[in-house]
Amino acid sequence: MRLRDFKTLMISRILYLKKTLMQKYPDQADRINYITELLVVKTYNLRTFTLPDYLHTLYLASKEFPEFEEIIPPHEIVEQLLKEE
Repeated sequence: MRLRDFKTLMISRILYLKKTLMQKYPDQADRINYITELLVVKTYNLRTFTLPDYLHTLYLASKEFPEFEEIIPPHEIVEQLLKEE
């Protein structure tokens, strides 16, 4: 998978998850907006050398909202992205 393709898929998944979270946790809309905005920006600016920071941010988001764990890429995808470098 190319990094550009990965970024496109991830932004789509983040925005879809945002809708789901807003319905599930309407009282936490501000926090959901903040986290999803942060993730969209980090995804858009993602480079292979910033991948560890990106994965860590997804991990931290999943601590606050477990649903973010769904979008943490499997290690096979991460390995593909690193090989592309």
